[in-house]
Amino acid sequence: MRAEDVGLTPAEYQKIVSLMSRHPNDLELGLFGAMWSEHCSYKSSKALLAQLPRDGRHLVQGPGENAGVVRLTQDIEVAFKVESHNHPSYVEPVQGAATGVGGILRDIIAMGARPLALADMLRCGRDTKSLALLRGVIEGVGQYGNAIGIPTVTGDLAMSDTYRTNPLVNVLALGIRHPQKRIGASTAKPGDLLILAGQRTGRDGIHGASLLASRDFSRESADLRPTVQVGDPFLGKLLMEATLEVVEQGLLSALQDLGAAGLTSATAELCHSSGVGAILRLDAIPLRQPGLSAYEIMLSETQERMLMAVSEENLAHVKAVLAHFEVPATVIGQVTADGRLVIEHHGVKTAELAALWLVSEAPQRAVDWDWWESLEARPAVTLHPEPQSFRADFLPRLLADPDVRDRSFVYRQYDSMIQTNTVVGPGHDAAVLRIRGAAAGICLSVFGTGRWAAVDPYAGGAGAVLYTLAALAAQGSEPLGLTDGINAGNPEIDSSYRALAGLIRGVSAAAAAAGVPVTGGNVSLHNQTGGTAIWPTVMIGAVGRHPHPLEPVGDRLDQEGDFLYLVNPGPLDLGGSVASLLEGEATLYPRADLTRAAAVLNAVREWAASGGARAMRVVGTGGLAATLVRLMAFSHPDLGIDVRLAEMDEDKAARFYNEAPLQWVAVVPGDNRQTFLHYWRTRSIDVTELGMVTSKGMLRVDNRYQWSRADLMGAWHQPWEEGRR
Repeated sequence: MRAEDVGLTPAEYQKIVSLMSRHPNDLELGLFGAMWSEHCSYKSSKALLAQLPRDGRHLVQGPGENAGVVRLTQDIEVAFKVESHNHPSYVEPVQGAATGVGGILRDIIAMGARPLALADMLRCGRDTKSLALLRGVIEGVGQYGNAIGIPTVTGDLAMSDTYRTNPLVNVLALGIRHPQKRIGASTAKPGDLLILAGQRTGRDGIHGASLLASRDFSRESADLRPTVQVGDPFLGKLLMEATLEVVEQGLLSALQDLGAAGLTSATAELCHSSGVGAILRLDAIPLRQPGLSAYEIMLSETQERMLMAVSEENLAHVKAVLAHFEVPATVIGQVTADGRLVIEHHGVKTAELAALWLVSEAPQRAVDWDWWESLEARPAVTLHPEPQSFRADFLPRLLADPDVRDRSFVYRQYDSMIQTNTVVGPGHDAAVLRIRGAAAGICLSVFGTGRWAAVDPYAGGAGAVLYTLAALAAQGSEPLGLTDGINAGNPEIDSSYRALAGLIRGVSAAAAAAGVPVTGGNVSLHNQTGGTAIWPTVMIGAVGRHPHPLEPVGDRLDQEGDFLYLVNPGPLDLGGSVASLLEGEATLYPRADLTRAAAVLNAVREWAASGGARAMRVVGTGGLAATLVRLMAFSHPDLGIDVRLAEMDEDKAARFYNEAPLQWVAVVPGDNRQTFLHYWRTRSIDVTELGMVTSKGMLRVDNRYQWSRADLMGAWHQPWEEGRR
């Protein structure tokens, strides 16, 4: 077997020979190929990701484990993380997306946390084939989440030709645990027995990490369909309950899920995290098909499997619990003290190497730190959109755009209410979840860039962070932590690597400015086909502590005569907006003043938590115009809005359609206006009066332009049958 057969370069092969002081056999080469792949080793991005802020007063577990963990209360911790399944979902949309959900749920379970919610960020093209692919992805997400009983409570969707041959499927999972029940991969002890629990091992998913997820797409990519795993959510449910039960009883020494690279990564990461070695006896592993080789067993990515480290005295108890839930479980090896990973098959030693070589010795791309600092500079381009005149026919066109229109087509296929903890679900800026027995709840917001980062990745990365934090602030929620899903092209191409780095730099700058740590996340590279990369796209998931989850801040119109205000008005700049793209090419997204970001976010959070606003919504996709329409969409059909734009005629469109960060629309009762205005004045934050809530069931601007509710909803509820642009 050659190095290139497992995705390794000649230089990487020579490093392996140097480490081992000999040539690896085929099995050992396969182990290195999987663990040193871009997907598993993060060799192009690890040094960049190290610059993300990782400190926070609520942080319990940062990057390095299966998921990040933050403290919600003294008795409750929240584990959360985002994962990608982009390439598998293009090759096999339903199963690719479904196993992406199953994989991220096991990451949460592997932290000893009970999954509470799912969220997704989807990106695809606008043609008919892409729409069919999207339907398959939605089916896969819903199929697994609904069957295993975890609600999908929020999400983000956008469509562009840039994703036509490389869709993005990023899924976030969130769960809760008690501090005394902490578990992870770093506490295995020499002498512990290794149990493989769950699905019998098959041939599915072999080389999924090294050949499918770590290479560009080509016409031959369809041949990689066998590398896509097949999920079983019903076994996943049993495995989840069994695993959480043995954690609850304190029977495990350590726990690691099997994801990318299967048993190879699970064993190597457990050994590396715990500073131990292991001996694996592959003959003991139950197989779905007879005759699997050691190579196939070690690299299989069969789903619904967990690796458990158990002391001998707890073995019988663990096996009894697993048997109660009808989860197959077998002792397949033992933890050793020498740091070596030894693999035996048919009574013969088939591989032996230091476990840390697979994890910590993978080549890492060095970073020129002067170059890194330069990424903060604005791109040397002048792609600003031309000023638009204010036209009555433009708003329905914008509302009908796939990036703006109603998302119920997606989320009505997901069960968002199972477990009955969802207070605010899909269709809103953020989800709100209650926790039984606790006063505080969880606020979750997810958002992804694309258009915003197309020309200026730094601005897009920062903008995505600020949007999710703005959504938490509108609910009066204190931010606890962020997780990120970074999606970019081939890092070996300078332009793609610079876009990747710019995206991370923007995320880092905004998170640091807001004082919120990034607890972990995911990087998916090689998202390009035929030499053309996607727009650099980040999915940000923000988790906050909601002070009163059963009384969330509203985001709809409630009463005639209420006043509407624009809080912290952004610059009159259409860069990066849907409006600008409808008129031409992608343009520079406006950058926020990060020196004021924390103060503005804190002021909004405190106001929202005080109960002074009837409703608040973040200005985002589609700008102020779409935000007002969303307010109407969730309100009584008789209620409407009368708006007066203070700008001159040539600037009205820029105010109405810009998507600049850190803007909110607040709906305020008339008897609270003076208190509202005084609050913002004392904090030196601008607010602009927009208008009033009316009983006329229409949106009217400047007494000159008006649209009936029927016309607005007709455009916004545009069916998803056609593929355009």
